Amino acid sequence: MKGKIIRITPSRGFMTILFKLDDKKFGLTYTGEQYRNYSIWNQFQVGDYVEGLEWKDEKKKIIDGDSPVHMS
Repeated sequence: MKGKIIRITPSRGFMTILFKLDDKKFGLTYTGEQYRNYSIWNQFQVGDYVEGLEWKDEKKKIIDGDSPVHMS
């Protein structure tokens, strides 16, 4: 999937990233400095388009933080 980062919210060592997906749905993922996926996610900023997003739980709108993502 593809999406645009519309908000990044830092909170006590964690970061929540909110996406608006191409199909007009929303999704979010979580990361933090203590997680291995942080090195991937900390390079992105609000407004960036990201490809390679995969659902972890579509019903709860959670994107897998270990998705093989890259800038589009």
